[in-house]
Amino acid sequence: MTSLLVLIACIVVPLATCSALKLVFVREIPEEPAAKDRMLGRFRRATLAAGTLIVIGAAVAGALGTDPDLLPQWPTAAAWFFSSLCMTTAWVTMALSQRTPDEVEAMSHWEAFGRAVQTSALGVTGTAVSIVWAAGVEPAVPWPPAVNAMTCALLSVIGVVVFSPWLMMMLGIWRVFRARIEVDGVSWRLAHLPAPAPFLTHAAALPWLRTVLLSDGLLKRVPEQHWKTLVLFEVGEATTSRLDRTRRWVAAIPLSVLVFVAAGVAGADDPKKLVAGMSLAVAFTLGAAWVANRQPASSLSVDRGGPSLQDLAHTLRRLPPSHGQVMPRTSHKPLASALYDRLFALGHDPGPRPRK
Repeated sequence: MTSLLVLIACIVVPLATCSALKLVFVREIPEEPAAKDRMLGRFRRATLAAGTLIVIGAAVAGALGTDPDLLPQWPTAAAWFFSSLCMTTAWVTMALSQRTPDEVEAMSHWEAFGRAVQTSALGVTGTAVSIVWAAGVEPAVPWPPAVNAMTCALLSVIGVVVFSPWLMMMLGIWRVFRARIEVDGVSWRLAHLPAPAPFLTHAAALPWLRTVLLSDGLLKRVPEQHWKTLVLFEVGEATTSRLDRTRRWVAAIPLSVLVFVAAGVAGADDPKKLVAGMSLAVAFTLGAAWVANRQPASSLSVDRGGPSLQDLAHTLRRLPPSHGQVMPRTSHKPLASALYDRLFALGHDPGPRPRK
């Protein structure tokens, strides 16, 4: 009975949250583009913050509320399965309930549903990999408990950051395109980022996998020559200023390791607590990895391994309206006001200035 109530809550809470946020931020969508973008931007920021908390909470609640009779012989697998189901349900509900009329017209509910499931697979896989390490390393390696805990935690971080996205592409959950892009003699793969938002024009480089993720909005709404310019910029930023990026990773990895160690200690005697803790650790690690991989706006570089200032400005002028998207157009946030100011000062027209 508890499990059923938790699953129902994973549907009701996102619906109620989105309805409340729409009443606050989107009472009536104005026709004027700038006002519409500001309104939708506030709504997107609110739903992103609320949705992140709801999805993480759903994963934890699902683990702790798992029915003991679900898989009595494999309690950890049962907790992971129900936690994944609750997390995916909450994310799909949140993704569908926050859609505006323009988004419904551009992408069907079924397509958005499929995109939401595909993106949730990353968290589901990351949690599974972490649980496998926690269960497999200790009996296999006769090391002291503290060493085993640190080893499991470090392997879990690697599994979340490296193995999980690689597996998404190898299994075809995130489609890899045949076309590749060459930058400084290095070949980069192009893969599909299955975001359930049709207007999200986003590219994200994964330097450790030599891969760039491209959203539907970028592929379908931006001409090839322009999204390739953004990809070149993204790859160029991923291969420069390595010292700054190393400093952020040096902070992110130990913190993630400590969170995984804490999860393993808290769930040592209870499979439900183990899965709940691992879910929190995976969410923390994904967030830490995204922050560590981003390039600060103050140190963005152009013309080094990327497009020229003229090409970048030409692309920025021709990008479609943002429709209030919260995520930057690339993971290194090239459209930040700092870069716009630089382009403008050098005599290049980058189009409308973005909001901070």
